[in-house]
Amino acid sequence: MDLSGYLTLMDKLKQSTSKVMLRLIHEFIWRMRVVRINDIVLFIPPNIFSPKFTITSGLLADVLKHELKEDDVVLDIGTGSGILAIVAAKRSARVYATDISLEALAVAILNAKINSVLDRITFLKGSLFEPTKNLRFSLIIFNPPYLYGTPKNTYEKAIIGSPYVIFTFLRKARDHLLPNGRILMTYSTISSIKLLSYMLRSLRYKCSIVKCKRLLFETIFVLKLTLSEDEGKLYFGNSVKY
Repeated sequence: MDLSGYLTLMDKLKQSTSKVMLRLIHEFIWRMRVVRINDIVLFIPPNIFSPKFTITSGLLADVLKHELKEDDVVLDIGTGSGILAIVAAKRSARVYATDISLEALAVAILNAKINSVLDRITFLKGSLFEPTKNLRFSLIIFNPPYLYGTPKNTYEKAIIGSPYVIFTFLRKARDHLLPNGRILMTYSTISSIKLLSYMLRSLRYKCSIVKCKRLLFETIFVLKLTLSEDEGKLYFGNSVKY
């Protein structure tokens, strides 16, 4: 996908800086191995993305606590350490979690066991919706890689990828949402808002921002998406913070 019309030189510099900073943060976390986030304990081996000292997973976890219903059927795409699936399983009885990496799934299963929710999560290996077949969900969670590039290992797959991954997710998610279902997804101004708006319009999603956090070089936010017959649009002015 040609990004020349979507990222400025400053955007590219910010993305490069973010990659370096995230790598340094995770090098420190991997030396700790076991981290605690609120009431959740996680084992984080080398090459697994950690929500500790990073923003996106924490924002999404906070929103989940308000959005989740006991009867929700939840799908966590790209579960990684399992943090979001674990948060969901503490409040909803039916949770599915997918990841393309066997290494990540093994860690997520261990963390679910540590936090006593393994019996409430079904772990599936595969890319995006591939392993879910014809299943449908009332809530789909996605913390996508929004830094552009080609990932070299399991860790980088969590933060670096093609924007086509997000477009493919949004396109296929339409076929996996139950009536009145919704999607919670993170994004950042360090990536192209213009490109995201194009995706939402072309796939006809209704979108609102439910939580955001402003940092030095970027603003990270959580989107709530629902299916709509109207033209999709990203409304920054209609943010509802939990």
